[in-house]
Amino acid sequence: MRRFLRNTVLVACLLALAPMLCAAPPATPAPTASAAARFAAYGQPGTFLLQRDGQRAQVVHGAALADTPLRPASTFKPMLALIALETGILKSADEIVPWNGKPYPDRPAWQRDMALREAMRTSSESYFGVLAERIGRERLAAWVQRVGYGNGRIGATPALAWHDGVLTVTARQQLAFVDRLRRGDLPFSAKTLAAVKAAMRDDDANGTRIYGKTGTHRDGDRTGNAWWIGWVEGPKGHASFVLGIDLSAADDRAMRTVLDKRIALGKQLLRDAGLLSK
Repeated sequence: MRRFLRNTVLVACLLALAPMLCAAPPATPAPTASAAARFAAYGQPGTFLLQRDGQRAQVVHGAALADTPLRPASTFKPMLALIALETGILKSADEIVPWNGKPYPDRPAWQRDMALREAMRTSSESYFGVLAERIGRERLAAWVQRVGYGNGRIGATPALAWHDGVLTVTARQQLAFVDRLRRGDLPFSAKTLAAVKAAMRDDDANGTRIYGKTGTHRDGDRTGNAWWIGWVEGPKGHASFVLGIDLSAADDRAMRTVLDKRIALGKQLLRDAGLLSK
């Protein structure tokens, strides 16, 4: 009788466990593509750096390019806006700066008077060229050194400072600058910092705010570099980022779509890092 009861209990236990024993194992999450694979699909070499809140800077991809001095191109424009507002040569972010009168056949949006938000969004060479000339070379050089931006050098013509090659910045230096801007750790007033950060607000994605600035430099001999720098703030965390692209091998067709592709690559890398929703 006791054996019968033991066997009955054993059978009951096995029947209770059967669904768990026979169930399929939990699905393994699909692996995230590596940063190297992302850049390979993009078709241009580059680097990607992250700095999460409270953590050290991380080179996710492209360690060699991360320390290569490059022209800042239009990623220098937030710095120009900070200096212009802090020194008062730009009275406010809403002040309308007149078009400099130069033709921009490839970028007709620059051929108009505008305020800071539109100038940052369109990356107007006219607007920021006017600011640079108002600031002047000596004052611009002094602020660049005070902030510790890039190599700290400014050429003879302020309106060419971000393209002439005298001022250079590495991706690692870019990350240090943009992370300090995000955290408000730059020698500018809270009002100035808030105005420039608001002008850089780019997009919202499922509750995450994205701030950014692109920059592209292209030489006549087909060499060049491109950037997307900024930060994200959201439920998945706050982090600053820098995407740098080597354009040396880019052909004309690639150049026509380089901006949209670059931002798409950067957002995918941010998703892979768990900072944007997939």
